[in-house]
Amino acid sequence: MLYLGLRRSPLEWRAELDAAAARGLSVHVASDADVSHTGLPGHRLGSFDRGSSLAEQAAQVSLDRAPAAVVCWGDKHVGLTALLAERFGVRGIGTGAAAVTTDKAAQRRAMEPYGLNPPWRAGRTLDDLRAVASELGTAGRPLVFKPAHCSGGRGMALITQDTGLDEVFALTAANYSGTSDFLVEEYVDGSEHSVSGVVSGGTVRILGVTDKSVDGPLSPSWATAVPSILADTQVKDLMRAAEQAVLAVGLGTGGFHVDLRLGSAGPVVLEVGGRLGGDLINSHLIPYAHQGAVRPYEALLALLTDGELPGETPEPSRGAAMVLLPKGGRPAGEVAVAALARPRVVLAEDWPGTDTVVAIVVTEDPADLPAAVADVRESAR
Repeated sequence: MLYLGLRRSPLEWRAELDAAAARGLSVHVASDADVSHTGLPGHRLGSFDRGSSLAEQAAQVSLDRAPAAVVCWGDKHVGLTALLAERFGVRGIGTGAAAVTTDKAAQRRAMEPYGLNPPWRAGRTLDDLRAVASELGTAGRPLVFKPAHCSGGRGMALITQDTGLDEVFALTAANYSGTSDFLVEEYVDGSEHSVSGVVSGGTVRILGVTDKSVDGPLSPSWATAVPSILADTQVKDLMRAAEQAVLAVGLGTGGFHVDLRLGSAGPVVLEVGGRLGGDLINSHLIPYAHQGAVRPYEALLALLTDGELPGETPEPSRGAAMVLLPKGGRPAGEVAVAALARPRVVLAEDWPGTDTVVAIVVTEDPADLPAAVADVRESAR
């Protein structure tokens, strides 16, 4: 099993390695970052230069024999993953689909026939940005600027009448492609959600629908929760939109996540990812909510190695949420101990790269989850 990169949090990268072990697979990790902390022996670690072309990166990945599958956990490695999967003759999303999912403008073009987009325009120069902002801004609604080739909210900005466009255009430096490509779209007010699943041969299996808690436009989510508290009809609308988006971008075989906003006119797709998403959704929340009966990491590996597509996902029997708690100048251990004192917190530890501690909340009744999340967040104030 070849993994390209690993997630930053030990909670996730350990789950990634454990998923392979549960399938009886050994793991070779190749990355553009240091992965020696995994404890894997040196002969199962490799590296490649993200500054080189995909073909050059592929040539830098050295293995003694072809892997059973190639998997990545971050958007920046989706293209290389698809390329190596094709070269090794193993299942994957396909290089064409990888090119679409790593280009926000290409995603919008693919989804346009399905009514899943807000009003949008793409460009690559400052003059393009001025023209696009002038055209879309006539409706009087805020606009969202996105570098076309990045993820995790990097480089995003809200554009209003008072926004300096020179500073906004400089955010294209967040592109991991080295280009200045960007996207501008109308901001859609509504609740935020993420849909996780796997796909193969045009058959989509949705493994979970997640609610995200945010404090305002473009604010990072401070909590993710499974299952969704939306009405059944609204959840079905989100699932239908996610399935349409996955098929529209042409994903072959692999994992996906679709981020959406549910506005007054229905779902709008924010992004389609050609890999399973993060925020502990697939590593912890979905398994906790299903008492271990649904495990997205293992389901993905079973699909890629053996072609095993999971059956329809049952309704979650429990509620599970990830909550980010601000440290507020306190040591991470102190915040974690306070969180763990709450009766429904099962895990709490430092969240790498941020000034927060992550806590996982589990409730026996999904209906109790919102109150439990609010209680845990209050514990950090």
